[in-house]
Amino acid sequence: MNLKPDDGENPRPVSGFERGHWPNSNTELAAFSFQLSANPGPYNASVAGSDWLEETKDGLTVFTAMGAPAGVLVAFSGRGAAPESEPSPTSFLGRRFAAALGLDGIPLVRATQVHGNRAVAIREKPAETEVRDAGECDALVTDVAGVGLIVQTADCVPIVLAGHQAVGIVHAGWRGSAKNAAAAGLAALIGLGERPEDVRTWLGPSIGACCYEVGREVAAQFAGELVRGRCGGGFLLDLRAANRVQLEAAGVPAENISVHPSCTKCGGERFASYRRDGPRAGRMIALVARLTPRRKARGVRR
Repeated sequence: MNLKPDDGENPRPVSGFERGHWPNSNTELAAFSFQLSANPGPYNASVAGSDWLEETKDGLTVFTAMGAPAGVLVAFSGRGAAPESEPSPTSFLGRRFAAALGLDGIPLVRATQVHGNRAVAIREKPAETEVRDAGECDALVTDVAGVGLIVQTADCVPIVLAGHQAVGIVHAGWRGSAKNAAAAGLAALIGLGERPEDVRTWLGPSIGACCYEVGREVAAQFAGELVRGRCGGGFLLDLRAANRVQLEAAGVPAENISVHPSCTKCGGERFASYRRDGPRAGRMIALVARLTPRRKARGVRR
């Protein structure tokens, strides 16, 4: 891996490292060739006309992924905070977010996130209004309709997966990304009968390559194109691109992957960023649910 400093003579062909704050959603990663697309847009720009819809519901910022399969909801919340008396901030914020989406009462399943790559399959529907803890894991999948899967983030990459019958969700910080958590979530989805080439994937708001400073030990765990040295020491890591590469390597077509363009650290107060605000950061919720069962076509084997 090339860890030369960012001196202007060592350019990286990854969009997050080119000309300031630029989004990976406009980066073509096919065949692991990091080439800037013809019409890039800046980080933290409006998402109007993109694959994302940003709106406010019940006082919450909501980022909805467009183009999800029929009957599937993919949404990411803006920054939120739970009362200190709440035993589980994720449960509180997840329940509030579901209500803002018009899903008040839908059973939710959350992970006790440990920055790993363990995936858990949910095969039965919890009771209405319940928020079930799936235990220590960082990926959840289900083929049960009417169940919401949630993870919470504050700079890490939230990843949503949707196939013909099953959906999944992944929490990927640098540790999880180094352990290929995205591919582990995809593998669990494949275990429910999906094919990687049919899976749609969305990477929600997360820290961008513009702001994600890491040390040498972290940088050394990622390919050279994903890391760039800084003149003042340290390195910048493109965590989103790392997860795109892993998903493509596992068989998800590049055109099936959408990335939200904003950086949580420099994108403003509507995003939760631990790097920016520390313990006062709050959290964002990613949610996916298949709201209605999808019938299999007759005569088609899957």
